[in-house]
Amino acid sequence: MEQNSNIKVEKRNRSIFFPLLIVFIGIYLLLSNLNMIPGGGWNLLVRFWPVIFILGSIDDLLNQKWVGAVINFSLGFILVLANFGFFSMSSWQIIINYWPVLIIALGLEIILRGRSVVTSLIGIAFAGLLVFGLVSFAIKGPLTKDANSHLIEYGKQGITNVELTIKPLVGNLVIKSGESTNQLVTGEIQVSGDEHLVKESEILNGEQKITLASSGNVMLPSRNVQNGYPWYLALNSEIPFSLTIEQIIGIQKLLLSELNIDALDAMLVIGTMEVVLPEEEFLAANLECIIGEMVIRIPEGMEVRIELDSGMTGVSLDDGFIKEGNLIYSTGAKTKDVTVLKVNLPMGSLKVLSQP
Repeated sequence: MEQNSNIKVEKRNRSIFFPLLIVFIGIYLLLSNLNMIPGGGWNLLVRFWPVIFILGSIDDLLNQKWVGAVINFSLGFILVLANFGFFSMSSWQIIINYWPVLIIALGLEIILRGRSVVTSLIGIAFAGLLVFGLVSFAIKGPLTKDANSHLIEYGKQGITNVELTIKPLVGNLVIKSGESTNQLVTGEIQVSGDEHLVKESEILNGEQKITLASSGNVMLPSRNVQNGYPWYLALNSEIPFSLTIEQIIGIQKLLLSELNIDALDAMLVIGTMEVVLPEEEFLAANLECIIGEMVIRIPEGMEVRIELDSGMTGVSLDDGFIKEGNLIYSTGAKTKDVTVLKVNLPMGSLKVLSQP
């Protein structure tokens, strides 16, 4: 019986992405355990997670998937830079807005698979131009618009306490103590050209309810704003405030050390939250960040107990704080009525620091 010796066996390229990922995780955990990673291992992981795209590009390169290699490397590099503030959009904003690029890359890879070297080079050049075009388009493209600026000013006269609700879609929120004692709330809010700022105010028996919320779509960064969309608000330090914050993406910097805060309920889906607690008596607060980094600064000498609801969360504590299970407390806070913080951080890093 004559056997056919002309049968061609196609060699399948093996993916090395997961072995590379395992090696990367192993090296990372080893360096973290040896305290060779500055700033804490988890904090660094929050910023460098896009390296997984770069590992994917190495796998694509070895398997001669040229378009995928260019797209993955460029995407990983851009996201790392975004995590360090080089762009007005965060890494998660870039993913939410530009994820269809991955579909385009997959289509190009299928079209160019098995083609000639010249065709592959054309595909690589096209992929590079695609990445460059998207970055340029996002920063200076014709569809980007100037941010709209809104001045915020509410007078103090006759007001004894305030309920302030803030709801940015995307932004860089900063709350601090104001210099003027005659104003209740002052500041400036900049929103994208496709957003609308809703301002509502109601006064009843000396209590003022203020709501500042944005609505619409944030698809592209602004041409005239370089560090996200700023929400800068200064509050009167003499009037008690109840703060409610609901934000999707961005940064929250709550500098409350000189303010009179009755209650605080702050929520951020993706981003960075930094809270400096008031120096005077403070009862309770709810802080929630689904994915990201949270930094809580506690005035030196304040007794506090933190009830932590976490998942994949790295915790870093200053001297003077103790962690037992899901509880974090300062020395002496175990047996006293103290400030209670309820913290929900499913994925990311938590730092509890002492504020001099």
